[in-house]
Amino acid sequence: MATTPADGWVIAVPAAQGIAGQKSPMDSLILMFEADASGDTVTIAAGTNPPAHQAGKGADTIVLAASDIRIYKPEVARHVKSDGTIVATCTDAGTRCYAFILPRSTGRGGA
Repeated sequence: MATTPADGWVIAVPAAQGIAGQKSPMDSLILMFEADASGDTVTIAAGTNPPAHQAGKGADTIVLAASDIRIYKPEVARHVKSDGTIVATCTDAGTRCYAFILPRSTGRGGA
């Protein structure tokens, strides 16, 4: 765990979230960044190739206005490190990062 957001948040999906024979849970990952009254810039680091075959696109940045909230869907092929994590950093210690895994359809239909 980072001591400050500037050290970086390391986002990892618990192994128990994976389901054999299905896509990586990282494919369903959504990040939410919440800035304090001063705003911030968040950087999502480029991944490692392999497994991130689009790591060459480089890092991505998100500019947050004062008290702003942004939702970000990281590209797995761009941002995942060789250890299966995604790293985000920011310049202001008042920014918060939340990670969510969206539920996936079972493909069985329903009402």
